[in-house]
Amino acid sequence: MIGSAVQPVVPSHARFPLVDGVRAIAALTIFAFHICFHLGLLSDDMLARYLGNLNVGVPIFFVVSGFLIYRPFVAKRFAQERSPELEPYAIRRAFRIVPAYWIALVIVTLILGLEATVFTPSGIVTYFGFLQAYDISTVIGGIGQAWTLCIEVSFYIALPLWALLARRLLPSAGGRRSLIKGELWALAVLFAASFLWQLLISPLFVPGDRGYLTAQIALPAFADQFALGMAMAVVSVAIGSGVTKPRSLRLVEQRPWIWVLAALGLYSLLGLKIGAVGLGASWADAGLFRHVVKGLIGVCVLAPAVFGASLGGAVRGALGWRPLMLLGLISYSFYLYHLAFILKLNEVAWLHDLGWVAVAAAAFLCSIAAAAVSYRLIEAPGIALGRRLAKAAAARIERRRAPV
Repeated sequence: MIGSAVQPVVPSHARFPLVDGVRAIAALTIFAFHICFHLGLLSDDMLARYLGNLNVGVPIFFVVSGFLIYRPFVAKRFAQERSPELEPYAIRRAFRIVPAYWIALVIVTLILGLEATVFTPSGIVTYFGFLQAYDISTVIGGIGQAWTLCIEVSFYIALPLWALLARRLLPSAGGRRSLIKGELWALAVLFAASFLWQLLISPLFVPGDRGYLTAQIALPAFADQFALGMAMAVVSVAIGSGVTKPRSLRLVEQRPWIWVLAALGLYSLLGLKIGAVGLGASWADAGLFRHVVKGLIGVCVLAPAVFGASLGGAVRGALGWRPLMLLGLISYSFYLYHLAFILKLNEVAWLHDLGWVAVAAAAFLCSIAAAAVSYRLIEAPGIALGRRLAKAAAARIERRRAPV
């Protein structure tokens, strides 16, 4: 039984330790998707339609980011305190993402022999500058899956502006309930705007148009998934500030298996042949429908780790399984390296001849090893340095504000 005494994998994750289990699930589904896609396991049968949607891990990561990164801004607003300072925030985000990515980009480039495209003046700007998602010729170059990092980084940049607008434009009078209502309505508008972007704007562009990729896979097309996580942050802060929990939330806190059933039910929709109602015939169709469903799955996967996490139960016990949480701790580096190992090991003749299971097992073990080394030598020191620099920046800001 897991409860409030659950030990986080690192002290800084103590507030929501089970989120590491969620990260691990996201990373594993993406790994499985790339195994299925690159080793030719997808076909037209029903199983393949479900396997083809294992990239649900990307929306899960986006929902998690929306929750974790927006929560401090919401908490400050609810406490009527000054919003987190931009400079310390930017330093922490940069040192969390950039060092591990830049090192991984160099290593993956060498492993896959991509020097001619990455190590050029334009390639350096594009790939090291998180710009690969905005051109058809670069979107899957370098670290192929890093197009999602371009979206993540753009979210980091946009979030302080959103928080500023929330403080300036949303009602602050009327107590906590007014704050909650204003935040949730604003996020509902953001969700709807992203939905309309995908419904009305994206179809205006066709492959080959200059703005096609920007319309398809830039932040506006994924803002709804971040908004779901941000809404969870608002609810979490509100509960923490003493607002009475709705009866429905108390119910699912005590019965977290409801979230599991909801996630499985939603996932079952992704592989159904639902062309009869105009939503597409397979996993390759109905992109907007699948996109929304995957965002909701992200909410269902994250919710037991956020709401009622101390209540225990089998679901939270599974999320708190130590090997899973440790994988979640190194999931960023695992994400960066895994596809390169899948592609490279599939080229090894004797391993390829043993079948996809052998390639998958070898790629998984190599990815775990590389991620562990990356976390120990690059990620953790980078995070620690970022925190020290952010703390120093915050101290400088406080000194400048102090009366003379």
